[in-house]
Amino acid sequence: MRENMACRFCPKLKKYDVIWVAFVCVAMWGVNKYQTYKIEQREQKEFREFELLQKKCLYGDDEACKNLHQKQ
Repeated sequence: MRENMACRFCPKLKKYDVIWVAFVCVAMWGVNKYQTYKIEQREQKEFREFELLQKKCLYGDDEACKNLHQKQ
């Protein structure tokens, strides 16, 4: 009985359906990779700016200290 169920489903799948699903999966993976890369770049930039403010504040720049406390 189970073999009949599987046989009813298989003829409905076409070769281009499988190719289309694979293409969509690869496209979604690529978009996810790109978005993750952009987010990581933005976070690294923000971290570098924060680190620079910390160094300036450490060396006595009052304006940098004010900005640093606002960001925290």
